[in-house]
Amino acid sequence: ALRLSPDEKRVVVARTDPVAVAPDISLIDLARGVTSKLTSEPSIDDFPVWSPDGSQIAFSSNRAGPMNLYRKLSSGAGKEEGLIKSNQGEHMQDWSPDGRFLLYRTFGVKTKSDIWVLPMFGERKPYPFLETDFDESFAIFSPDGRWVAYVSDEAGTSEELEASYYPHDV
Repeated sequence: ALRLSPDEKRVVVARTDPVAVAPDISLIDLARGVTSKLTSEPSIDDFPVWSPDGSQIAFSSNRAGPMNLYRKLSSGAGKEEGLIKSNQGEHMQDWSPDGRFLLYRTFGVKTKSDIWVLPMFGERKPYPFLETDFDESFAIFSPDGRWVAYVSDEAGTSEELEASYYPHDV
């Protein structure tokens, strides 16, 4: 899990250092070559994604049981904020270019992995974007936020790249 910041000056990465037992989220300042830890829990912190303005990082962590979604200021200040908690396990995928929505992958009770949306405004009630009998993963918004590209195994392998229109006026 490696993502370049919107200003292209930093990289966020989930990595395990030699003394840790699970991956943490680290920031790498590309100009200075300095690495700093954003998280340092004994839990798994993974799938980091930048907010469009670069001020926050959303990620998945199992610090309270199954993988759930959190966010933290990219400056490292303050505590992580829990964004969603369930027993199914959520894996961060992407943040919409307008900052209003998060895409995440979860595992359905009757389906395989599905793509869900978490609004970052109002009641923040999550809803399914793709909920099928197939595995959907690696979802990412198009630069204009109107489309979502993702990987599906509908054709029998997980090599098929799909795209679906995203009605972002929800």
